[in-house]
Amino acid sequence: MNPAAWHGQRPSQMPMPVRVSHFPQVPQSTSAVTHYRVVRPAAYPVRTAAPAHASPPTRLWRMLRVGAAAVQVMEEPSMQSKRLPWVVQQPGDVVLTSGRTHGDWVELLFAHLRKGWAPLSSFVPHGLGGYHGDGLYDGANRAIRQHQSEMQHIHLEPNLPEPALRAPSKSFHLQKEAWQAYVWLPELASPGPLPLLVAFHGSRPMDWDFLSFAERWQKDASAYQIAVLVPESVGPTWDYLLTCQRRDMDFIEYAINQTRCQVSIDDQQIAIMGMSDGASLAMSMALRNPGIFRTALVQATGFFHDTAPDTLKPRVYMEYGTEDKLFGPDTVARPTRDRLRDLGCPVEFAMIDGAGHMVQEEFFGAALDFWLGGPVANTEKFKKSSKGRC
Repeated sequence: MNPAAWHGQRPSQMPMPVRVSHFPQVPQSTSAVTHYRVVRPAAYPVRTAAPAHASPPTRLWRMLRVGAAAVQVMEEPSMQSKRLPWVVQQPGDVVLTSGRTHGDWVELLFAHLRKGWAPLSSFVPHGLGGYHGDGLYDGANRAIRQHQSEMQHIHLEPNLPEPALRAPSKSFHLQKEAWQAYVWLPELASPGPLPLLVAFHGSRPMDWDFLSFAERWQKDASAYQIAVLVPESVGPTWDYLLTCQRRDMDFIEYAINQTRCQVSIDDQQIAIMGMSDGASLAMSMALRNPGIFRTALVQATGFFHDTAPDTLKPRVYMEYGTEDKLFGPDTVARPTRDRLRDLGCPVEFAMIDGAGHMVQEEFFGAALDFWLGGPVANTEKFKKSSKGRC
């Protein structure tokens, strides 16, 4: 089944996320209300503003830890407010605070700096990151970067068995608790280690057929002589985007290392791919781990975070549709491209004439050709869509 049948779908009850233009510059004053500059696509619903009398407390830690019970995050500081679907912080989770409270409620920040409210009594101080109003230079931005960096970090296990001792080159399925992934390998593999592609889906319905989605990469594994790892999120999208946590990320790390244990992988040739929400996750992960993911292949990227501004940057293939109603060419696509180039990323940018938000089948071939064809300079392409699905 073509992944476009699932790609970009969101459960009707799930609110659309806010997209971030850059890390905010937050005033370090206990008397100021924190405001964040965001890029909000026109199709996204505008959230009701926080109560005008919400104000920062005398001392509020920039990071808090969830106590003994899970916490449902609300749109407003009231139990009668609407719940943020799927935004539940689990015991032990570390969360970011904006600096505002209302009674016994505290405002929280998530990966894309969307906000929500939860009872302050549900948390204990985390200690790291300081507290709002402590006078620490750029303290809020440092706390955000620190937390984002921890949530996106990937560790490659260094001590792997010799290639001759690894399992035969057959595609396989990985399962760990509620998480799963498929690993596709070439039917007739060439000698030597294989490049590895890690591919992320976008937001999805909960009753989708994951195998049908994942199977489309099977032919690419043989055609390009690569291994393809396709993991699945437990929720309707990746928990990093929903709650700024890393349970999905922990499984992704596990799946990458399990693939490297069972298959001879070229660690210098690992690329990361994503569509829509998956593209936002992939782009952020590549910027955080450029020594692992040296190439990012992304379609309809909504936002990204650069938590390691002084490191090497990945090569990027980036594609959007001219008729994308969520991430328009001038509101999101080109500004995102320009920001990546300003960071030092070599970017090949393609606009697909007539295409909407859903991925076009041609994206996969163009992206894989870019990855395996070697370095390129900054270029921009304008292509016609052969199918025009949107």
